[in-house]
Amino acid sequence: MAQSNYDITLARMPGEFLKYDQQRMIRMFCHDYDAEFLYLRLLDRRYRVSRKRGTIEWEDESSWRPAGFLDAMTIYDLLCCAKDGAALSGRYAQAEHLPGTMHGANPAKGAFDDFAARCDEDPQKLKKACLALGGIELPMGELSFQVPLFDFLPVMVQFWSSDDEFPAVFKLMWDENVLQFLRFETVCYAARFLVNRLQAHMGLAIEDTEGHM
Repeated sequence: MAQSNYDITLARMPGEFLKYDQQRMIRMFCHDYDAEFLYLRLLDRRYRVSRKRGTIEWEDESSWRPAGFLDAMTIYDLLCCAKDGAALSGRYAQAEHLPGTMHGANPAKGAFDDFAARCDEDPQKLKKACLALGGIELPMGELSFQVPLFDFLPVMVQFWSSDDEFPAVFKLMWDENVLQFLRFETVCYAARFLVNRLQAHMGLAIEDTEGHM
């Protein structure tokens, strides 16, 4: 079977990773490290990046499993391409309204409408899933959580149930400085991965669309 573009890109990334300064990664993000690996958390999983091979794995109970496209690309982009001095603003916006992006330029627009409809069936499942990802409930709207994408980079999850006039709404709000940490395309990958993890904790099937929005 022919490899997809996502498989090809993922296979290329370990070699690209090894071209970058690992001491910079340690100073900025990977305070947990040893001679073999850099360690960090992405949502509810602990990951390790091989310092010699550039591969990424996540910890599953007593074993390590290869990262998929979405989580691996999010980690590679953070470690290799984050800007020096990246810092949070404390202000949030949807992806299409982030400073420096063209207004309305959101390839993920409408991507989570089906997920919103599933959440509408039982919003408490979404609440429990947010808690399972380490989320902190916020006193705004119907359901709002601050979820740690990385320990140092939160994302706001918001949900409103449907009514007689409007469908259910699921939104992700990003710190306005998120593009200092991740490229815009990678924000979309991270968004898809976050929703996948929510679906997993809600017991919902995850579509085989890794890398697609």
